[in-house]
Amino acid sequence: MFYISFSDISFIRKILEEYHKAMRNIVAGLAGAVSTTLGFEEKYIEKELNLKSGFDVMAMNLYPPNSRSKGVIGIPEHTDPGFVVTLVQDVDGGLQILSHQGNWINVYIPHHAILIQLGDHLEVL
Repeated sequence: MFYISFSDISFIRKILEEYHKAMRNIVAGLAGAVSTTLGFEEKYIEKELNLKSGFDVMAMNLYPPNSRSKGVIGIPEHTDPGFVVTLVQDVDGGLQILSHQGNWINVYIPHHAILIQLGDHLEVL
């Protein structure tokens, strides 16, 4: 059995709030860079996708080694909503991205690195 104390929860909450604030700053910078690269004003994507609305989704998944597992562990094939998706991985392998040609490509994320992908909303915009 695993127990978490109230002080542990408060500490974890503070860390997640700091992480979230830092990631929002990164997303704002990326929105400006992508906007100008595409020939628009710097705040174009921020305005069009209403990035200041505060609507964010954070999902955390843990897939520890499991010698008893007989099936697939992980998230099924899907697309990613939103402007950008940030991924941090603490194990080697497992992540794949579907290419334009329909081939699955294995993705390697170095330790202490963040993979940033463009999401569905940017494609639609």
